[in-house]
Amino acid sequence: MAASIAIIGGGPRGISITERIAAYLRGTSPALTLHIVDSAQVGAGRVWDTAQTHTLCMNTLAGAVTLFTEPGATVGAPVLEGPTMYEWIQLVRGDREAVSGPKRSLFDAHQPAALPQFDAEIAATRPESNPSRALYGEYLRWVWRVALAQLPASVEVVEHAARATRFAGGAISLVDATGTTTIHTDAAVLASGWVLPAATEEQRAFAGSGLTYIGAGNPVEQDVARLGAGERVLVRGMGMGFFDLMALTTIDRGGRFVEDASRRSGLRYEASGSEPHFVLTSGRGYPYLPKSEYHSLPPKANLSRLRAAISAHAAVDGSGALSFGRDLWPALARDAYAEYYRTLARVRPDSLRAPLEEVLAAIDAADLGAAANSDDIIPVARALSGVLDGLTSEPFNMAHWVDPLAGTHALSIEDLGTRITDGMVADITEAVAAWDSPVKAGLWAISAGRKPVAVATQNGRGAREAALGQYMAFGQMVGSGPPLFRTRELLALYDAGLVTFLGPEPHVTVNSLRYRAASHSRTAHAAALADAFLPAPDIRRAADPVSRSLIDAGRVRPFSPGGVATGSPETDANTRRTVHPDGSLDAHLHITGIPTGDQWADTTISPMPGTDPLMLQETDKTAHSLLVQAGAV
Repeated sequence: MAASIAIIGGGPRGISITERIAAYLRGTSPALTLHIVDSAQVGAGRVWDTAQTHTLCMNTLAGAVTLFTEPGATVGAPVLEGPTMYEWIQLVRGDREAVSGPKRSLFDAHQPAALPQFDAEIAATRPESNPSRALYGEYLRWVWRVALAQLPASVEVVEHAARATRFAGGAISLVDATGTTTIHTDAAVLASGWVLPAATEEQRAFAGSGLTYIGAGNPVEQDVARLGAGERVLVRGMGMGFFDLMALTTIDRGGRFVEDASRRSGLRYEASGSEPHFVLTSGRGYPYLPKSEYHSLPPKANLSRLRAAISAHAAVDGSGALSFGRDLWPALARDAYAEYYRTLARVRPDSLRAPLEEVLAAIDAADLGAAANSDDIIPVARALSGVLDGLTSEPFNMAHWVDPLAGTHALSIEDLGTRITDGMVADITEAVAAWDSPVKAGLWAISAGRKPVAVATQNGRGAREAALGQYMAFGQMVGSGPPLFRTRELLALYDAGLVTFLGPEPHVTVNSLRYRAASHSRTAHAAALADAFLPAPDIRRAADPVSRSLIDAGRVRPFSPGGVATGSPETDANTRRTVHPDGSLDAHLHITGIPTGDQWADTTISPMPGTDPLMLQETDKTAHSLLVQAGAV
């Protein structure tokens, strides 16, 4: 009988696992059935659905994403050299000489269908462009067809347009348009992407209030049509989820952002009359910072001090002895300050009151022992600023960026709006300066440090500290913000009278008539509320039936470093097989990607060329284990 493997989820990880299975089977002819299960568009999934509006863009650059392994990658099966997304776009538009021979050959062997609906975008795309999510979906669909073509002829692929609802032994229950069916497999992997947890008690109260409530979720699936023209809408969240919501309810409703050099945003908004009025709030209360306009891919930050600290302090035995706040953060903060002052010395040397070498020496000599702690990253930033006081006329105040609205509790809504939008004007200026912005150089080091820190502390190697969580949120705010044009658009909407800023740390309540949001001394009311964020998956509060079936059957347990449970299901390092409550490994089930983010690093990041991406290392391990557990190799 043929062996049988099921991949639950046909998005990027499902594609990569399929390609890696093909790589391990190269030159063989096993009797194998491969089941691909997804109720969304196979190859693109829900987030990258090719039929969605072209208004929504990736937060990743065209030249900075691939789904192919590369020579030298840390994988067990042979690599398959294929084009990055930008190289694929070049090949689609005929720029063949810019792409290497092996990648051209793969493209030529699997010519994509014509994409006339993307002609203008494809013609305009550069490596540093933010492509539409729909176009990325087309790239993924193409990679999916390539992956299928690599499989031996003896492998039968069965696509199920269905949702998995239950695991029982090797049987998987599927629900599609015709009802419930069951497939029997020898090994399976959940590669389902972002799985929302059950709603909180607060969210359930909002949903049952009788008022308009847009729950947290994938923006393209949120029912934003319920937000009426001119309606006042409270919005929680000021990251990419909000910028997507903003675009869907302005551009996609006929509004226009017009270049206008006389406006402080550089844009004038011409309203359609169909827009809502947004009242914005979030934990930090300040919009995520725009990405720098480098007109190229971003630079590589100098993190030499951080990497040295990781080498010196990393606990590799899972003991949790490594402290981010005490062992790693002081080194990373020094790197950030050094990057700031190196750039300052290059672009405005007269701002230094001492030679750059003396400033860098002061950064390295600063005694940060008393400031470093496991609870708060701000004392180290303040200590470094204090050491450097007097050495420059343009000091780097990193503590400000950790909490940009500190000291604004008593400001009125009007004054707070002035404070935030003046800050946004400065943010835009720094983003345009890009390579020549000392502030952006320092903050880019903070952002770039997230991956090495996450790898150093993954799988219980580091203690679960408040300082680590604070740093990761800080790094996300300064490094994972929107493209610059979205920040300009938000400022233009504010200046058009369509946005109000409420402030940080909101407390939202509801009665039968309205929502009430309070941020310190400020309050706002509305009959509509939108949650513009994605809550992290949490196996302890699983809402989807397939995860519930795994919990009920004792086939997963929360990853619990130091005895503290997290929201991630625990998986084995070498195979991604799930761990039972008794510590044994499941003989059948694997889980990869985003739901395991509390245990493994970099689970939400698209594979970046030239970096030996962790995602592709993971899909390679998973593919091999699936074949072993199914008896196909």
